[in-house]
Amino acid sequence: MTTGRNDPCPCGSGKKYKRCCEANRAGAIPAKTGQIHTQPAFNAQAILNEARQFLSKGGLPQAEMLCRKLLGAQPDHPDALHLLGQIAHRVGKNEEARKLVEQAVLLRPGNMTFRLELANIQYDLAHFDDAIAAAEEILKRKPDSFEARFTLALALRGQGRLAECIAQYRKLLARQAQNFAVLLNLGAALKTAGEKDEALLEEALLVLGKAVRVNPDSAHAHCMTGVVLNLQGRYEEAIAALKRALALDPNNADAHCNLGVILQMLGETESALQHLSRAIALSPRMAAAHWGLSPVLLVSGDIAAGWEKYEWRLSALEGFCRPFPQPWWQGESLAGKTLLIWGEQGVGDEILFGQCVADAVQAGARVIVECEPRLAPLFLRSFPGIEVHGKENPPHPRLLQNDIDCHIPMGSLVRWFRPAVEHFPCHDGYFRPDAGRLAHWREWLDGMGPGPRVGISWRSMKRGGERDSFYTTLAQWGDIFRLPGIVFVNLQYGECRDELEEARRLFGVEIHEAPGLNLKDELDDAAALTRALDLVIAPNTSVFAMAGAVGTPTWLLNLDSDWTMLGTDHMPWFPSVKVYRKRWADSWETLLARVASDLAREVK
Repeated sequence: MTTGRNDPCPCGSGKKYKRCCEANRAGAIPAKTGQIHTQPAFNAQAILNEARQFLSKGGLPQAEMLCRKLLGAQPDHPDALHLLGQIAHRVGKNEEARKLVEQAVLLRPGNMTFRLELANIQYDLAHFDDAIAAAEEILKRKPDSFEARFTLALALRGQGRLAECIAQYRKLLARQAQNFAVLLNLGAALKTAGEKDEALLEEALLVLGKAVRVNPDSAHAHCMTGVVLNLQGRYEEAIAALKRALALDPNNADAHCNLGVILQMLGETESALQHLSRAIALSPRMAAAHWGLSPVLLVSGDIAAGWEKYEWRLSALEGFCRPFPQPWWQGESLAGKTLLIWGEQGVGDEILFGQCVADAVQAGARVIVECEPRLAPLFLRSFPGIEVHGKENPPHPRLLQNDIDCHIPMGSLVRWFRPAVEHFPCHDGYFRPDAGRLAHWREWLDGMGPGPRVGISWRSMKRGGERDSFYTTLAQWGDIFRLPGIVFVNLQYGECRDELEEARRLFGVEIHEAPGLNLKDELDDAAALTRALDLVIAPNTSVFAMAGAVGTPTWLLNLDSDWTMLGTDHMPWFPSVKVYRKRWADSWETLLARVASDLAREVK
């Protein structure tokens, strides 16, 4: 006979079965009448073991059913709570998993397995502070816990604490030198840190080389190696590594994306389009692939589509968005509204995109600009009636007020105001230098005697690796420096005295430095000096952008594949700029010889 939950318990106690013997999970109990329970014993450990077996074989539904059966009988069973949390974690129900495992930890605080599961869940929830705290608590009790230290390293990386993350991975490698996961993760962390430190990039390549030797069939390891080689400017090797990754895994979206980005830079537009499109097909939300497709489309002249893809930088760039509470401007009418425009990425980008501030004013908006503080005087003087604030963290309180209707990053203005080449206006410069400083620098230049005053810049301040491929060295400018009758003026920001001295030694050229002017930090004064010159020759840096923005005749040393030309043979942003285009396979010396030839004709 089957006993129902609401029937009298057969033990003779007089209680309902659900209140008596079902609650006694130990098994049969001697009844008061001398009878023995006939209900089968409830064996919690057997149920738990069976659930674990299902879980180990991938039988998640069966394991979950058994855990819930056990918890139905014993709601505070810590092992069942932990196991059910594991199952939820595996299927991506991380918030549910966190609550379950937290209960298990409260019930059994000394269990380090529970705490480790909780640390991993917190990491997957991007609760990096909590993950770090949980991992560190485990390491206090079990300093040799390899798994806890690995989770700690992951969470430190998530917080951007790269130096501490790398230190933890190095400790792990000291114990397990051939651990593939550690090698791969350390290589990735060193890659990110190495974007500002060449020595770390070299270490990343060594670590990833070990990872490839441990697991030569890992497409991910070959892909990461290709990324590092690209950062070092070793493009052919990078392409080979990425192609190897794709040979191992043709559906590796990361490899397709990174290969597409390199091929676009090298001017192989069709191949770049194919790989980036494939990456998006494989991973439709991959922000880097969508953003990487932007320059491909812009170089091809598909400007509207290119700007649409350019919006993906908002997701691709870590920490990009500013914490403004107002809604984003989405292209609706600006008449009578207050629009906050905030600068992004770098000085050159703010100068380039800054021309669209005038369009927002003309559209009827009351405009507030948050920009690089060094550019604030230029924005304020150049666009009368706007309000300007230098970028601060946290933002200036004025920028959080609710009288501001909407906000937008500066680079997103082009989507609305420059949808095609014909929407780029003809202008003689939109930045207005200080009149007094302009007069000062003209007087200084006049004191140098006859000859055209030519300002020069030759590189970005960020040097090394891939960036060197985009820029020149002064040693390559010999054909220009040998021309007589030219007054050369230095516009290169950052420390460059050794390079100027080398040019003097090699070519006998005097490149004049503006007295008392810090070209990096005093951008308002640098703008006045730039406007006072007859000509500027520079690669695609903020120096070229400033020259175009103030309307100085400028000769741009540029790569064929540069997206800012928008598929044209000129620079739509700046009418005063003449572009000298270099194919990737050509040398800078060849291009500079053409510049020297044209400059010689100008001087005559």
